[in-house]
Amino acid sequence: MALGDSITAGVGPYGTRIDDGGYRGALAKLLMKNGYRVKFVGSRSDYSAAIDDRAHEGWPGYVLRSFPSDPGPGQLYGALVRKAIHRYNPDLILLMAGTNDLLRLQKRDGGYTLANIAHSMDLLLGEIFKQKPSVRVIVAPVVSSPLVDVCTLAHFDGNDDACGPADTENLATLVRDYSSRGFQISLARAMAGAVPRDRDHFPDGIHPTGDGGYAAVASAWYQAISALTQAASDAALAKP
Repeated sequence: MALGDSITAGVGPYGTRIDDGGYRGALAKLLMKNGYRVKFVGSRSDYSAAIDDRAHEGWPGYVLRSFPSDPGPGQLYGALVRKAIHRYNPDLILLMAGTNDLLRLQKRDGGYTLANIAHSMDLLLGEIFKQKPSVRVIVAPVVSSPLVDVCTLAHFDGNDDACGPADTENLATLVRDYSSRGFQISLARAMAGAVPRDRDHFPDGIHPTGDGGYAAVASAWYQAISALTQAASDAALAKP
């Protein structure tokens, strides 16, 4: 299950509708080429007319958790993720979300502080594992882009005035925390810098739809999936 916002859906620059599924189409090709057998699941099939495996849970404009100052069209935390997991029973969730929260942070919309956005991700992960404790989750920081240029979900320290690569990585801390409690979760660390932060790759400043943009996102996901399956294989071989 690909879960997230417009980048998960595969939205084109300036909100245009494209049909190749964004990173999902490219990722499906990578997986098939390398011997994986997968089926994408989810309630949506838009932005995907040109690919075979169209299902997803990418919700353009959605935030992790909504605040009254700028609620947007909806939030991933709560009923949306509960229904998706109960209906489609995913084995693996690819979670990348938070761009819309960070854009509101940069506008100083009330409620969207770094600490609150980090807590929103914590709540969303908690909801996912509450619904299906055995599910595997790969969580990725948002793709760093011209409009989300210095703050990503990989770099939170709770200080709105200090955000950058040297700061405490609270997303990684969340992943370690859930892992220590026995949940199957890993971090696609390479995602934040997967796409060059320029207008050629981000025509509208947000969506990585330029030449190679979504393909680079797909490569970062594939790298994380490969690491996950290799770790699972190694663990199985190590059992007596």
